[in-house]
Order: sequence, then structure tokens, then C-alpha cells
Amino acid sequence: MSVALITELSFSEALFRVHYTQGFKLTYPIPLPTSVAGMFGAMLGLKRSDVLKEFSEFLFGAKAKYPARILAENATFLQYKSKGIERGVAPATILSRPVFQIAIAGDENKIKKICSKIENGLVYQPYGGQNDFFCEDWKIEEIVNVDKSKEISNYCPEDWVESIAVTSSSDFMILPVKHFLSEKMNFYFIINGKLRLKREVPCAVDIALYSLKDFVYQV
Repeated sequence: MSVALITELSFSEALFRVHYTQGFKLTYPIPLPTSVAGMFGAMLGLKRSDVLKEFSEFLFGAKAKYPARILAENATFLQYKSKGIERGVAPATILSRPVFQIAIAGDENKIKKICSKIENGLVYQPYGGQNDFFCEDWKIEEIVNVDKSKEISNYCPEDWVESIAVTSSSDFMILPVKHFLSEKMNFYFIINGKLRLKREVPCAVDIALYSLKDFVYQV
């Protein structure tokens, strides 16, 4: 049986850099499966270079518990060139005080072992996209069965979506993602709403789950 471990993480700030952006940093509102795998890898003490191999049999996904404020900041950088050091300023967007439910799914016995290791204490603190945005708090929520569903509350390729259900408290974004799930570059991201799909996908409750092989994983 395939089950999923759902863990809640909260951060003071987080930045999950949008793919294809150059010269500035935009953030995804929810961490992609590759970022989620990195979080679980940190909690278990895996090296970043080992995450793809160690988690090849698992599925990952995340959901934002509520829309986080997006702050605009300017980061000063130093660039070393043949003529000397060049100073510059790059704009960035940062999530303020986000809370996520992150999920790892796979064989029941393996998931229970992962849960037990995390309960015994984290090896490393997971971070929110950059290693200076450490997790403020975490807790294990539950282990649930993985089911198939056409209704999700996180993200998927745009051409998978049949309809969108939003309310006054929903947050919806369309952003590019490096993935191999379809020919369309863009992903739909939703918070406090639902994406109704044309197909069934593996889910931990309403968190759509994905294999790491379907995304570009950068070591």
C-alpha cells in the first residue's frame, strides 16, 4: 500500500526561485516537489547530491495553508570580472511567514521508517529555498493513504486543468516550471482554492504528488 507522510513547516521568510528568471528572483508561492524532497532530505541528513537517488521511488508535493505576503526586496551583489569587482542590485520577491504542508509518499513500511526518524529529531533544519531561510517550526501531522483524485489544492501543468474554483480568500498564480509532464511550460498554483483536472493524479488528501524524475533537479 502507498501512503504519504504529511508534515507542517513554518518559516519567517522563504524564496523558491522561479525557473527561467535571470537578473532578479521571483518566488513560487508553494515549494515544488524538488524543493520538498530537499526539505525531507535535510531532515533525514541526506546530502543534496544523494537526494535524487535515495528518493527515486517516492512522490512529493506541497500545499500552502494560506496565502503568504509577498515582499519586494533589493539584494546587493558583488560580481568579479577581469576589470575588477562590479557592484549591483538585484530585485527579489520573498514569502513572508509562509506555512506549508509537505508530503512524501511511497511504500507504507518505508514511510513509517521515515516518520520514525523525523520524530526522533531532525538531522538538519530544512530551509525555505535558500540556506539562510531556516524553518522556524515543524510538526508531523499524519500518515494518510495515497488516492487518485481530479481535484487538488496545490499545483499542476496548465493543460491538465479543466476548471478553477476560487473564493475571495484564494490566491492563484501562473508561473513557468522546468518539467517533463507536458509540453506546456506553465504551472497553475492555487492556495485556498481547487484545481479540477482532466485526469486523476496521486494525492495525499488534496495535495497532488509527483515523481522527481518529472522535474529538473539541480544539485
